[in-house]
Parts: sequence; C-alpha cells; structure tokens
Amino acid sequence: MSANTLAHAVSPRVEQRLFRTRPEDALPHTATHHRVYIVPSRRGVAFLFALLLMLIASVNYALSLGYALSFLLTGLFAASLLHTYKNLAGLEVHAIDAESGFCGDAVAFRFALHNSASDTRHGICVRTPHGITPMTAIAAGETATATLSIPARSRGRVRLGRMTLQSNWPVGLWTCWSYLHVPAEAVVYPQPEADAPPLPSTQTEESGDTRVASLDGEIAGVRDYRPGDPLSAIAWKSAAKGAGLHVRTFESSQSPATVELSLHATGHAHLEDQLARLTAWVERAHVSHTEFSLELPGEHHARDRGEHHRLQVLQTLALYGLPE
Repeated sequence: MSANTLAHAVSPRVEQRLFRTRPEDALPHTATHHRVYIVPSRRGVAFLFALLLMLIASVNYALSLGYALSFLLTGLFAASLLHTYKNLAGLEVHAIDAESGFCGDAVAFRFALHNSASDTRHGICVRTPHGITPMTAIAAGETATATLSIPARSRGRVRLGRMTLQSNWPVGLWTCWSYLHVPAEAVVYPQPEADAPPLPSTQTEESGDTRVASLDGEIAGVRDYRPGDPLSAIAWKSAAKGAGLHVRTFESSQSPATVELSLHATGHAHLEDQLARLTAWVERAHVSHTEFSLELPGEHHARDRGEHHRLQVLQTLALYGLPE
C-alpha cells in the first residue's frame, strides 16, 4: 500500500477520533480522559502575557516581591488546569430528548447530564451548531437537564449535529471540552393555516360502491368527481375552464364522524399552502376526536385517531416532498 493510499485510509478515522464529524456515538456516553481536551482560554492567554511582563519587570528591577507574586500566580494558573479538567472529565450524557414543533415556533433538545463524581460540577454547558445552553451546575450523584431551544424557520428535520460539552470553571483561565456526535433530530411540522375552513365533510352514505357527497353546510373544498356524485355538487366553473370535473365538499353543522384528508381536498395549488391547511385540519380533527385518514402520493395513513396517529401524520406532512 502506497503512502498516499495509507494517508487517505487513515485520515477519516483520525478526523473522526479527534473531531467527531460523523454521528457514530451512542448513549449513554461518558466523557473519558482520552475524549477531553483543554487549552488556555483568551483570558488565560492574557493572564500568561501579564505574568510574563511581571517577570520581566521583576528581573529588570530585582524585585523579590515581584518574583514571589509571579511564581504564586503561575502556580494558580497551573492548579486551575487540574480543577477545570476534573470538572468535566467523567461527566455522563444519559439521554437526549428532541421535542418537535411547528414552523414559526421552536424545537427543543433536552440533555440529561449525570454527575457520578463526589463533587458538584459547575459551569457545564452544551454547545451545538445551533447555539449554546445556559450554564448548569450538577450536584454530586444527581442528574440535571440542559435545554437548547432552536427557532424553527422551515419544515423538515432539524439535526442536532455535533455537541460539545464545555466548561471553563473555576476561574476561566482554561477551556475544557469534549465532543459527542449522536444521530439526534427533531421534526418541524408545517405551520397550521390561520383561519382554515372547517373540516371537509367526507362523511358519506354508502350503497354498494356508490358514494353520495353531503351537501349540508358551508363549502370546505373540492375533490375529484366520483360516479354517483350529485350534479349539483360539481364545480362547473372549474370544469368550464378545462380543469376537469371536481366536486365541492361541504362542512356539515356537526363534525363528521370520519375525515379523509388529501392534497386535492385543500383546494390549494401550492404545496406549502396545501400542507398548511392539512396541518390545521389534523389539529382540528384531533381536538374534536374525529377519526381521519391521510392520502398523499406515495404515502397513506389509515383512518384512526389519538396522539400517536396525530404525530405520525404530522411527521409525514413535515417531511413530504423533501429530500432525505
């Protein structure tokens, strides 16, 4: 094997070991000594520069007290290294919970940090590409939760990315950190349409294979024509424009027992508008305990209700049409 080939084969492994660029870690995770890094902080570098000036002045003017103070502060600088390192080494990340949300709001990641040491850990924070959590103190033998809220600007997946456990306690002269990269993600649902129309009345009277659409209530949307639909329900204006035969759907005075949701039933042409209306309908059906199904190209959720069904449908709407 040539040197270049060996370098290409080893480099990704070295990069992963040092910087955790790929989500290959698993929970629970302990920040062991070979995964903990420590360097002087900006404050520490300034402190060292001040010590150097003090030492030069003491040598130049033969100041015994200057020597004593310089060596004393140098010992403080060295001792703080050990305390900063011990404050982070051995910290355990037990779990990461992702709380999904709607577009325009925020999603949250919660980190369960456990301290198995006999001393309290101070000034622990978690840094990610999306931001940094507030400083957290973790008592001995206890578990604390650090929360990171991320603004949800568009629907889809929000991957946590590489997280950095970080601390500069006690005096901020050293920065200590440990990388952790797990495949954690939250889902951003489409923002529900404001003032969405009532649920489409897909409750039907069935006789064999014939379906007759209800004509009670206000117009809620349109759907494709089916044999047996009344002529009075056909949207003749859209038919005259060459858009094909469509049937108006109506919202009855009472919520329908079941609802069939689809992109076409929304009456919108733009995908994001369709998903926003479907999201609003899913939330309304869930609140009213109405059974609903969802039919999308390549996706189908059978008629059901409940929190689990709601979350499954919302996730499908959030990821629909997006590349993996």
